[in-house]
Amino acid sequence: MTALVDAMACYDIDRRDIHLLSLGCVESDFAFSEDQMTKGGIWHWKEIISSAMRLQSQNALGQAGLLIDRDHLLRVDGEPMLDAIELDDYHRAAVELPAIAKQLVDLHSERLTNFFGEQRPQSREPPLVPRYENSLVIQRQKAHEYSR
Repeated sequence: MTALVDAMACYDIDRRDIHLLSLGCVESDFAFSEDQMTKGGIWHWKEIISSAMRLQSQNALGQAGLLIDRDHLLRVDGEPMLDAIELDDYHRAAVELPAIAKQLVDLHSERLTNFFGEQRPQSREPPLVPRYENSLVIQRQKAHEYSR
């Protein structure tokens, strides 16, 4: 969503010229436990961050679809897992995710072929530059320069 807004606002790209590929990260099934529903409290809600991140992601995807139309948006995501891969579990991710990625590419091959097979717009002369000093691209460039 951030990249979409940046492209539209800072580079003056028309929303109908944007096609967006969104790659999911294989979510886990989420359900409220009996303790969460009846007892509440911070201990019983300690895993709420996963739910909040999932809802934020779904909201951003919905907003992107409203801005550029759903037919300009391709979301590729795996089926929810019962035993989710934790965000910091590199070893398990390295073992399991390549096979999941291949399965998803095979499953969505036609749509991915269409997505990447469309002719891209010609590059503009002069090249696109941000319209605003506060664009995320400019902020990242400045942060990179300061970190040297």
